[in-house]
Amino acid sequence: MTVAARGPGSVLAGSASGGYRMRLYDPETVPVLGDVLSARDIDAAWSGLRQEWGDALPVDLGSSARAWLVGGYQTIVMLARDSSMVTTDTGAWNGEPGSLPTSLRASFRPWFGQRVETASGPVHARLRGPLDEVLEAVDAAEVGRVTRAACEQVLDELGRGDGVDQGIDLMHDYVVPVTRLAFGTVLGLDPATGRQVFEIADALAAGEGDAASVDELSFVLGGQVMGRDANGGPTPSGLLAQHPAYEGTDEAVAGMLSVVTGASQGLQAWLGQALLLALSDEQFARRLAGGRLGTDEALDEVLWDASPVTIMAPRFAVKEGHLFGDGAYVERGDAVLLAVGAAASDPSIRGEGTWDGLGNQAHLAWGAGAHRCPAPRQARLIVRTAVETLLRQVEPVLTTGAEQIRWAPDLRYRRPASLPVTLRPTGLAG
Repeated sequence: MTVAARGPGSVLAGSASGGYRMRLYDPETVPVLGDVLSARDIDAAWSGLRQEWGDALPVDLGSSARAWLVGGYQTIVMLARDSSMVTTDTGAWNGEPGSLPTSLRASFRPWFGQRVETASGPVHARLRGPLDEVLEAVDAAEVGRVTRAACEQVLDELGRGDGVDQGIDLMHDYVVPVTRLAFGTVLGLDPATGRQVFEIADALAAGEGDAASVDELSFVLGGQVMGRDANGGPTPSGLLAQHPAYEGTDEAVAGMLSVVTGASQGLQAWLGQALLLALSDEQFARRLAGGRLGTDEALDEVLWDASPVTIMAPRFAVKEGHLFGDGAYVERGDAVLLAVGAAASDPSIRGEGTWDGLGNQAHLAWGAGAHRCPAPRQARLIVRTAVETLLRQVEPVLTTGAEQIRWAPDLRYRRPASLPVTLRPTGLAG
């Protein structure tokens, strides 16, 4: 990770108060965002950046473009809730998305229509309404039942740990199929359709999709209108497809993409981080196995100590000035990255005790303000059930050191690229 020395070589503009204000491109050398996100010990990386730069610093996006990376809890909450200072509208950026690395491009480029992630004000409220309405109507018991069935199905296909030497990639062979199958079924998608929808959404999120992918998803979503649930009513995906708040098919497609992309990447990150911690941290695993740490408390600990969410959707300054205090001067159109993964380790909100974070939502993993996560309840149910079912049925043993785990290239979520394990039956099934 390259860090600039803020000394005489930096060109800093004078402020009215007689001090100095750093602009985004003033330092000659700044940390590379990709290096920060792929760090083996990301908490140490956040702490080092905070010590060197404070709560906000310029980062290189991997091209000639830069962004402000904000890691202070109070500043993140302020900017997430105050739309008069920043906007999620990618059209406000003063940079060019075409030159960015593929893994970042989708988060910075304009969409073909209105999206809930990038809209603000009344338009955002209109687009957010269908998501909240549909997800709130999903029955919690049904989520648990569907997820258990998905876990059982995947574990059956894996042979439930037949033979000590059965090696698998827990991310590819369990985390990804379970989260897709469970959430797809919750939305009312059959397995084949759900797989297709998730693959399209993941490709678009990775900057690899195109207009043909969007057209394909539009066709798939149109077929959901006629779908019916067990009680003869429309499925959640069908409700989204024909929701009266949407002004056209493109908005319905964008709404489905918002739900599916967040579920796919967010669930994989949370479940993957939880399983990695259970397999690599002996103290955590003993407390979990011994009942001293319930699954919900364990998942809260993951949100604090191994945040699956790294950065919120990018914001862009709509005015210039000292958005982060007197030390930095933000220009109109500057990209602003709210690093909630860093906020979880902010000393101003963290105590020193093991239990200080439990039950405390200040980790910001669910976001803040109007753009907060629409499905925290369903996410918790899916991840909790997937963790409990796996550890009850088999004993995964990590076949590599935790320090060798690599991270998927992703701006918003921190998830292991792979988790190589062997499976052993626990004898607890039934």
